[in-house]
Amino acid sequence: MDLNESLNLNASRRNFIKAAGATVFAGAAAAMLGGCSAKGHAENKNNAANSVDEIEWDEETDVLIVGGGLAGQAAAATVATEGNGAKALLLEKGAMTLGQGDSPFSAGRVLWTDDEHAEGLRQYLYELRGEMDNTPDAVLDAFAEGIHENRTWIESLPDFNADDVNFSEHFQKGSGETCYPEYAELPHGYNLGVLHFKGEEFDHVIKFVNHAFANNDNITHKLNAPLTALVQDPSTKAVLGGVYTYEGKTVYVKANKGVIMTCGGFENNPQMRGDYLSGTTARCIAGRMNTGDGHYICSRIGADMWHMNSCAGFWTSVSPIEGEDVTMRTPKQFGITVAVNGRRFFMDWDSDHEHDWDVIDQNPLSINVGSRHGHMQFGGEWPHLPMPKTTWYILDDDGYKKMMAYETAPNFEPSSDGYGFRANSIAELAEAAGLPAGELTRTVDLWNQYCEAGEDPAFHRPAWTLTPIKKAPFHACHCSTTLLNTDGGPRRNERAQIIDLNGEPIPNLYSAGEFGSVWCDMYNGGGNLGECCAFGRIAVRNVLGIA
Repeated sequence: MDLNESLNLNASRRNFIKAAGATVFAGAAAAMLGGCSAKGHAENKNNAANSVDEIEWDEETDVLIVGGGLAGQAAAATVATEGNGAKALLLEKGAMTLGQGDSPFSAGRVLWTDDEHAEGLRQYLYELRGEMDNTPDAVLDAFAEGIHENRTWIESLPDFNADDVNFSEHFQKGSGETCYPEYAELPHGYNLGVLHFKGEEFDHVIKFVNHAFANNDNITHKLNAPLTALVQDPSTKAVLGGVYTYEGKTVYVKANKGVIMTCGGFENNPQMRGDYLSGTTARCIAGRMNTGDGHYICSRIGADMWHMNSCAGFWTSVSPIEGEDVTMRTPKQFGITVAVNGRRFFMDWDSDHEHDWDVIDQNPLSINVGSRHGHMQFGGEWPHLPMPKTTWYILDDDGYKKMMAYETAPNFEPSSDGYGFRANSIAELAEAAGLPAGELTRTVDLWNQYCEAGEDPAFHRPAWTLTPIKKAPFHACHCSTTLLNTDGGPRRNERAQIIDLNGEPIPNLYSAGEFGSVWCDMYNGGGNLGECCAFGRIAVRNVLGIA
């Protein structure tokens, strides 16, 4: 289906409300809807409505939450535990109780901090923002306060058991690990903690948060229930409720207090990737339901957008030659990565997080290298690099065996048929992979010289990652540019209100999580789930007037 057709962008102006599609009419004295079509559905009773007063609502709730990942579940848990009897309807587009965005497939790490380090954490968020000052101080202040509360909030939820959770502290130099802190070189990097669940029943934070409201009579949780439109009063601009499809029917739900959009990103929308990201051909790890529906719905009622180029992505990982599948990470210290021209072109010790902790506290950020959720040091700065569609991971047999024995090794043979090639010489390997033999041979020869000298003057990989390529058979493993999640979406303020094109809050409309995330430049691992919890609470408390 054509994207414009599916969004009913060319709808007739005859009727103001269309349950089978939504069209915004500027200045019309009628209800305004923004959303997607629902072709094949019967004529809806509200098709002929000419004003909001004429809408026949099918359901009524206090808080409508759209999106069943961690942000939506944190919002539902907050209504259940703090709402004093308020009711919420949580809509999930997919079929999974824990959502079919990125949350249940993530590592489950959540940022927190303690009283002593709360101010330092706030300063660290400012530093991560860098010169990208379009996330206001007030929003980062609210986020910092939310991170500060994350641990105590988790501990306050029903049936919390400290034995189920690991709390790590990264409050001083020498305590860094994996990506905590992700930018330890920054002055206030060592002011954060990380929590993750390890229990038998609750081995992921989203499972525990879901447990907090799963049996609460005030929370209704519907699966396979995609939102198709928001209902907005054209005179006041207030959002009155939404329209969704469920079990083949179009349902109008009135939200008496407000709507919270927790729809995740747009990483699985190829058109939006092409419009906003430098990784148009990237393959997505998860988030199959993250197709930007909420972005279009909010755009059509006048929401402003921000951070649409921000994401976690663009490292390279082994993948099938054909198709769209890709692995999360590949241990890249055992060989080199080349493009289709047979040449290295970047600092190719890359994955979602690669830090050289031996030197990270010794050098400035402009000197250190690594791969930090796709941000790589380039000219002393840490942008996302525009990565090619296809790359090849080149290893000798010793390096290949070390890669396959590593803890993050793929669960398939990445140089086997359909994934890559192996050969007894570099020239034969180049021919099999369709690479220029002379270029690949020169690249490997130069690499081996670097390994012998113990230094990579081209891209400054750490010495301990310089693994020579000398022993046959040689391996070429197909790699794709990898995308975890996007962060762009509707602009929000410190109260989690969605902002319109005039810089004003859209009444009764809120957001949380990766749907218009606060992350605009450098990112710290655990920050997305930390934001899901923090702004899920912030949104509910402001919707219900209990902030």
